[in-house]
Amino acid sequence: MQDLQGRVAVVTGAGSGIGRGIATVLAANGMNVVVADIDAASAEDAATALRAAGAEALAVQADVRKLDSVQTLADAAYERFGAVHVLCNNAGVMGWHHASEATHADWEFVLSVNLWGVIHGVEAFLPRFLAQGGEAHIVNTASIAGVIPSAVSAVYSTTKYAIVGLSETMANELRETGIGVSVLCPGAVTSNLATTTERERPDGARPRVEMPGRVGVASYVEALTPEAVGHMVADAIRTNRVHIFTEPTLRAKIEERFRGILADFDALDAHLAGRAR
Repeated sequence: MQDLQGRVAVVTGAGSGIGRGIATVLAANGMNVVVADIDAASAEDAATALRAAGAEALAVQADVRKLDSVQTLADAAYERFGAVHVLCNNAGVMGWHHASEATHADWEFVLSVNLWGVIHGVEAFLPRFLAQGGEAHIVNTASIAGVIPSAVSAVYSTTKYAIVGLSETMANELRETGIGVSVLCPGAVTSNLATTTERERPDGARPRVEMPGRVGVASYVEALTPEAVGHMVADAIRTNRVHIFTEPTLRAKIEERFRGILADFDALDAHLAGRAR
């Protein structure tokens, strides 16, 4: 989708953080933007800022944990603009809990927002994209924690690995339809995700646990601004790129992961060769 001018984007979790950065950049590229957030005041604040910059923007309160709420978001977007061309399933929460320590409420909370929020977006918008025809693009926000395994985040990483797999598979499924799919795997980004998580944390879910550092990552980069990530997202939409990474220094960790996987295939080959003797 080379030309974004005049097209329509829906961004969830767009009241702050990465979502707001994506919305800001897409609006600056001439898109009309539907700003969706569970916090109505944050959504309206972001939409007001976009309108002040000359964009068409609509604020919608939406709880991505609930399919009917996301369906209502889709209805509002189509009623206002007549079509949607870009969907950014971005809303998310943190959950740095070990599997051995997480409560059932922790699992339900993080999966309901991070994973089911993306699924609900796909359910609400993909059939409409197919029906309207023409080019469209879906961006699902995962994390570098959905590509590089850690030792601190079983709950969170479960959701992010699932989003990566969902996005890669959808990209294959939709290749001949004109609908592109990207998965955003950001590293360090300045945002208020921790505050949002605490605000929405339900009874029974444990207070947020501070992440003790990205295990195995020797070097750290300065956290990107949400707008910097937004530019990366816009570029991926234009070039129909599946993976959106934000930290070049983490390439070595991804290569290390796949070396380990290939080593396990080598072990399988050796095992099978031994049985054949």
